[in-house]
Amino acid sequence: MPAMDYERVARFYDSYVQTDMDVPFFLREAKRAAGAVLELTAGTGRVSIPLLLAGTDLTCVDSSPAMLDVLRDKLRTEDLSAEVIQADMCELSLDRKFDLIFIPFHSFAEITEAARQRQALSRIHDHLSDEGRFICTLHNPPVRLKSVTGWRRELGNFPLPDGNMLALSSVEDYDPVSKTVNGSQFYDVRRWDGSLLASMTVDLHFCLHSHYDFQSLAEAAGFVPAHLYGDCSYGPFEPQTSPFMIWVLRKARAKTV
Repeated sequence: MPAMDYERVARFYDSYVQTDMDVPFFLREAKRAAGAVLELTAGTGRVSIPLLLAGTDLTCVDSSPAMLDVLRDKLRTEDLSAEVIQADMCELSLDRKFDLIFIPFHSFAEITEAARQRQALSRIHDHLSDEGRFICTLHNPPVRLKSVTGWRRELGNFPLPDGNMLALSSVEDYDPVSKTVNGSQFYDVRRWDGSLLASMTVDLHFCLHSHYDFQSLAEAAGFVPAHLYGDCSYGPFEPQTSPFMIWVLRKARAKTV
């Protein structure tokens, strides 16, 4: 099942997703890259634009045409150039390799089927240079599950470019068998006086990989961990308290006889 219908939320996305806490991290990592950089699930360019402004040789991939339309508008506004490709990372076929490939904002978790997770990692492995790095950011389940209560919770009120207001809320439940969070996000667009203009409900689904589950997946795809951080400030990963798992992976070396 799809993680979320980004075609429907693209016009609201930049209004309520405004965090930049990971941008300095990816700027530092992109500067370390010896060659081209590939961003998967680039979306509307929350990370892409700062990297391009810093001079990164960046290719942006996302599966949502509507999200990429927003990104292309930003590129025109900023007079920036990047190759923007609509593609599913599970079927990636770009016929070239990259020195750095990264997936920001826990987006790998939105692939909830095990076979497609393996397929995505295999395609990423094929597109990574021999000395390159793959960075994958994920939620840390014990911390993320604290907000999965089964109750509807308010996420905030966000001004929209047209002067109206977006009220966003969500409800999430956890399935321990499939290790997935399933729920809905509720979008209410209101006038300045609070009267309702429009509303919609969007399903959401994502996987919560344990440390060991993801490491097993990555190693089966031919990666080895180089680093595992618990936050975007390069803090060590603490299994019960770190907000994130930030994996830095390299290709495994072939054994010689």
